[in-house]
Amino acid sequence: MTFSELPLSSIANKQYDAVIIGGGMVGASLALGLGQQGKSVLLIEKGAPQPNWLSEPPLRVSAVNRYSETWLREINSWQEIDEASSCAFKRLATWEKGTPVVEFSADDINETHLGSLIRNEAIQIAAYKALEQSALKVDVVFGAVITAYSQKTDSKLLVTLTDGETETNVESHLLIGADGANSKVRQLSNIGTSGWDYQQQCFSITINTQFEQQDITWQEFQPSGPKAFLPLNNNYACLIWYDSKEKVGHLKSLSLDNLKEQVLTTFPELPGDFEIVKTASFPLTRRQANSYVKNRVVLVGDAAHTINPLAGQGVNLGFKDSAELIELLGDTDLSDINKLNQRLSVYQRNRKGDSLVMSTAMDGFYHLFSNDKGLLKSFRHLLLSAANALPSAKLKVMKKALGF
Repeated sequence: MTFSELPLSSIANKQYDAVIIGGGMVGASLALGLGQQGKSVLLIEKGAPQPNWLSEPPLRVSAVNRYSETWLREINSWQEIDEASSCAFKRLATWEKGTPVVEFSADDINETHLGSLIRNEAIQIAAYKALEQSALKVDVVFGAVITAYSQKTDSKLLVTLTDGETETNVESHLLIGADGANSKVRQLSNIGTSGWDYQQQCFSITINTQFEQQDITWQEFQPSGPKAFLPLNNNYACLIWYDSKEKVGHLKSLSLDNLKEQVLTTFPELPGDFEIVKTASFPLTRRQANSYVKNRVVLVGDAAHTINPLAGQGVNLGFKDSAELIELLGDTDLSDINKLNQRLSVYQRNRKGDSLVMSTAMDGFYHLFSNDKGLLKSFRHLLLSAANALPSAKLKVMKKALGF
């Protein structure tokens, strides 16, 4: 059966290899990858993506690294990403006021680019386009949510779904939570979390630029929090302002003209003039699910982990979750309890370990740079100077940033 959007009532009592709750960037891509293995998949998403989203100015943007790009190509999703919504960058720079600029360039490793900045909606829509053009056993239901699940047999779960009017049960070998930081699947599975909320928030400012499109993304560390520049296509760019909750609240209250004045006095000098067209703020949290796997339930993406977005690695961790899960399940009969448990155990060990390493690294940078303490300031200066003096270290950092 080809991809189709179905009413909830039409799937009553159907059996699937996997039910995925959450059809965002990670969940929709995972459904596509599992479907390409010949598995039957049900994808549940609250709302259908709308193509007219891409006609609006961008707001939520992800830095997709080369590993994620390669994987999205393999599942035929990358090819469907709207070109106007994606901007490749060749250089990445970071510095603190008064310290040397550390710049990473794709030329240093003979690559065409380091990654791409892509609006989230374009990544999600691309996965659905790829599903529409395939002949996979993937059913999609929009406007429904999960309310419960139970163990029906040793190898099957009974999953209860509702759209507010109709309640339907389906059977599945696997239930996958790709439903974000406040995952309902995680809650229903009684999987706890550990972590904390950061004292800062992220303020995203979309600007319409009057200067040439840039091939560099940069981040300046300031005591109040980092300030970053993300280039986009079609004369757009995003400015990312990390600061206290109180400061972000003040910025949100300003007129766009007054906000622009604040940007001009706070950010490093931009290449030319610009106009602010859109803003949004997001809390910063670190969360780790205590387990990524529980019986036949698996968590991926933000349902499993949220990290400080300092280096834009959140969605890349989610794509790595999906890529590894698909690889491990490739030759697995999902009704084979012993083999499935073995593969899911490997998934848990590998993905939780990788996520914890990345979370700890981002926390380290966050706490090291977001202050004005003299001793730490001296150490930061030495660290950034050493980065420029040790080319081999820079190459290792670049490869990690690329996702390899």
